[in-house]
Amino acid sequence: MSIGEMSLGEKIQILRKQKGMTQDQLADVLNISRQAVSKWETNESQPDIERLVEIGNLFNVSTDFLIKGDHIPTPIDKTGSSKERFLRTSRISFLVSAIYSMAIGVFLLLGLVWELWHPGWVVFLAPPFLVRLLQHVISKNEEDYKTFEEAIEREDDW
Repeated sequence: MSIGEMSLGEKIQILRKQKGMTQDQLADVLNISRQAVSKWETNESQPDIERLVEIGNLFNVSTDFLIKGDHIPTPIDKTGSSKERFLRTSRISFLVSAIYSMAIGVFLLLGLVWELWHPGWVVFLAPPFLVRLLQHVISKNEEDYKTFEEAIEREDDW
């Protein structure tokens, strides 16, 4: 039987068993009766939309998979997405720092070589250092700090 041919009840039952849960445990998590879970799995009734969302979140599948089932469920990797966001913001911060560093170089060149220095240019010295400092301070655990350092090292290899 293909996924598209499976009923909602069969999908709930398979997902529950894959997670090693009993009907009682699923009922407790969803704050419903065990009989309700049993009726879903035997297709005597169906969960409401709010429960479908809770079931999808619990088993890391989309509600689209539960309802349609025309594709293999792709687990939602919540840790990976935050790690990707962290890397993306690190890269953006690095690029901003690089641009500011180049601007500092130009301003210092203008100021020192052609004596076109203006005290207001000091404003351009602070942001790249502040960005780096904030990234280190914002990192709440060692793994984030290591991820940040690895991202910076990869960017430096360019």
